[in-house]
Amino acid sequence: MNEMKTIGLLLLSLAVIILSLAACNSNNVSGSDQTNGTSNASNGSSGADAGEETPPSGGKKTIVFSAFWPDEQYERAAKAYEAEHPGVTIQFQYGLSRPFGEEGSGEQNDADIEKFTTSTNTAMLSGKGPDLIDLRYLAADDYERHHLLEDLKAKMDGDKTFRNTDYFDNVLSGGLSESGIYRLPLSFSLSGMAGDKAAIAATGVTFDDRTWTWDEFMKTGRELVEARGKYDSAIVSGEGLQVGGSDYFVRSVVADNYSRFVDETNRKASFDSPAFIELLKQIKSMYDDGIVGKQGRGYFANITITSPEDYLITLNTFGKDTAFYVKPHAGEETAGASFQTRDEFGINANSNVKDEAWSFLKFLMDHTTIGLPVNKARFAEAVRALKDKGMFTPPSLGSTPSAPFKVNETQLDKLEGFAESASRKKNESGKILDIVYANSNALFAGQKSAENVADLIQNKAMTVLNE
Repeated sequence: MNEMKTIGLLLLSLAVIILSLAACNSNNVSGSDQTNGTSNASNGSSGADAGEETPPSGGKKTIVFSAFWPDEQYERAAKAYEAEHPGVTIQFQYGLSRPFGEEGSGEQNDADIEKFTTSTNTAMLSGKGPDLIDLRYLAADDYERHHLLEDLKAKMDGDKTFRNTDYFDNVLSGGLSESGIYRLPLSFSLSGMAGDKAAIAATGVTFDDRTWTWDEFMKTGRELVEARGKYDSAIVSGEGLQVGGSDYFVRSVVADNYSRFVDETNRKASFDSPAFIELLKQIKSMYDDGIVGKQGRGYFANITITSPEDYLITLNTFGKDTAFYVKPHAGEETAGASFQTRDEFGINANSNVKDEAWSFLKFLMDHTTIGLPVNKARFAEAVRALKDKGMFTPPSLGSTPSAPFKVNETQLDKLEGFAESASRKKNESGKILDIVYANSNALFAGQKSAENVADLIQNKAMTVLNE
């Protein structure tokens, strides 16, 4: 996955060049998840043809569906949709010219993404392009700013068959801007903390992670450290079992609260605000007081949950007494878990089949179980399937087979509650976070004050946003 994140970052430069040539500002919104599947549907084509108009066949309406990564669930959903709607044909346009995992496919990823991004941006900016589009790797904020995407909030509000209660509504509305919602996900991931429940209980320290702020976490962390129990620190900077530096911890906190400090659509940043300066000071205090450690293990560890299976695997990896905890939030923010959309789909504002594209997008939301499904019924089905198994065997790593373990139904019962509480949309990539990462270490090294670091990050962030 790191390789895919690297590819996503390389695409930023490409998107900037393309959109600049079209007299537009640029910005990169990218995903890093890849899925296995066939390279093209029987009625599909490669991403090289993005933007070419498909004439109607036999009086049918054709929805051109564009996505870089093929997925078998897209294919199955399209066949089921066409069976229910005989007047509609789904035509796939995939950016990956060979199925992922096929020999030689990895070598052409850079070229494939470049080709996909170039052709799609060119088509969209010329008023053409696909009807329904997966916006990973594409300059979605530029599309939105230049009115190239249909307002999906208006579609939802005007559709009597669409019920927000069927979905995790906070995730659906995570893309809400001042003018509407222009992208909807099929799935999402949750960002939280794995905690050693037994070790925490042994200290006698109590807290409520469903509502705690960073101030309350600092108080709790200090109490955990002073208890001199199993661990020396409350949390170690890093992700999972991987340890990172102090600058990584700042980056991860900002990623969880990205929309609070960056408005990409309107090209604004607020890193010089009192809220961000105070956040920097809080994080530095946590390091100075030993609440955040730099090595080993702590009572908590940052984790990302990508599916019900991943939820069980992650908690089992940390030990049988591990539980999932919600990360702290800023005092001004809504309590609840942070989340990241794994995919985001938009409808071309210039499409001639916008109603049909919306109908199929709804169908995809209701008939796919990728990751943590945004549809509550599909989410419940995925959890129930794991419970029915009773035992679960993780995928093997290398030549060593993984040991099966018993499915913990109590843990699974809590997962939906965490999904329901998801309230803060996370951003995990991009130049802005790289700027935060690169410049915050001066604070911990004692070279600059929080105010100076905040001003430096703000100036560099605004330069990027205004490119």
